[in-house]
Amino acid sequence: MYNVRYKSHHDASRSLKSKYAASVTGEAYLPNVLAGPALSRRVIYIHVPFCNKVCSFCPFHRPDMLDRRTYHNVLIREIRKLRGFPYMQAPIDAVNFGGGTPTSLSPAQVSAVLSALHETFAIAPDAEISVETSATELTDEMLDALISGGVNRLSVGIQTFDDGARKRLGRRGSGAMAASRVAAAMERGITNTSVDLIYHYPGQTDEQLQNDLYTLRSLDVAGLSFYSLMLHEKTPLYRRLSDAEKQALLDIRREKELFVRILDTLGESGYRMLELTKLVKDGRDNYNYMEIRHSGGSCIAIGHGAGGNIENYFYHNSAGEPDISERIPVSSRGRVFAPAYREIDALVYTMQKGSVDLKRWSKRLGIDLATLFSDAISRLGADGYVTICGDILLLTQAGVFFGNNIISELIDRILAESQDAVFH
Repeated sequence: MYNVRYKSHHDASRSLKSKYAASVTGEAYLPNVLAGPALSRRVIYIHVPFCNKVCSFCPFHRPDMLDRRTYHNVLIREIRKLRGFPYMQAPIDAVNFGGGTPTSLSPAQVSAVLSALHETFAIAPDAEISVETSATELTDEMLDALISGGVNRLSVGIQTFDDGARKRLGRRGSGAMAASRVAAAMERGITNTSVDLIYHYPGQTDEQLQNDLYTLRSLDVAGLSFYSLMLHEKTPLYRRLSDAEKQALLDIRREKELFVRILDTLGESGYRMLELTKLVKDGRDNYNYMEIRHSGGSCIAIGHGAGGNIENYFYHNSAGEPDISERIPVSSRGRVFAPAYREIDALVYTMQKGSVDLKRWSKRLGIDLATLFSDAISRLGADGYVTICGDILLLTQAGVFFGNNIISELIDRILAESQDAVFH
């Protein structure tokens, strides 16, 4: 058993960037890329770094240098400065508004940004256009703006429907209100509405979790992203907790007990695993944005705090960082990576789904993964974390719980074996 559980997919790929950084600069790499056709499928990520209410457990920084009232103009300028490049003419297969809380902007601001997107880019007719939101911002007026702008997927940050827990976590409004806004969105036609749920928060009881799961089943949401609470220092929640409460959050057995209850309870209602921390039902939510982005695609990043990649140039936007140049209006805060980086990132994402075809990926990477992983697979199998079915390595339910740990271990073996073997 692992002594510490990795809770995020970022933990499973923490070593990659240092291994695959290339010597070429973005200034040298990007001109030819932007002047030609797109070489991969593309998505857009738009970041809104504001919230109307900061949750007590949230560590993320909100920028003081930006004015929320005019932030839509910042986004529109960034959208339009890209439109002259041939690279930008290819279809966009998914758009994701993240944050922060994108719907902390007004409906009029959201409508303006959506209009600029449709005017500037060739959004594919079947593109997934997704917006992260809290329940309180999901007013009828906001729904009008989203639907008019082509939004067809929502991710609603519920965290819990329990009123007492919502107050402790810094969520606004009651659980009944939150459930009613999810229902309203689905009734208006956004049937691909998923929610975020936090479990293993301080003092959570079995009854509280069961009530949350009952509400989710009653709403018949398209999907669920569920996360064990990550406690960060310098947050209000951390400061308020006693040492005993903090220690209780380190109880992996209790965390696993709640995790299994989520899988089993929702599994009985037809929910299946899409990723380690995501369940979906009836094929309504394929999360195409993540699928494309982490399967060799490119992500055009727009807005302060947005990260993305234009082919092999990976970058992060910041209001305090200049563009590479006037000729190349892309953030200078970035690096070019060898093509192998995207290959390994795609493998990590495949593993996040709970299974991997070792023969197929061995051929793709030029490494005999079955041999490389053999001793690890034997040990993980003996511990009850993985099984082998032909060439397919499968995570068991216990393996899914420790999935990010397992992926990190296996990826580290690839990195240690040979960096050069993946270059083709």
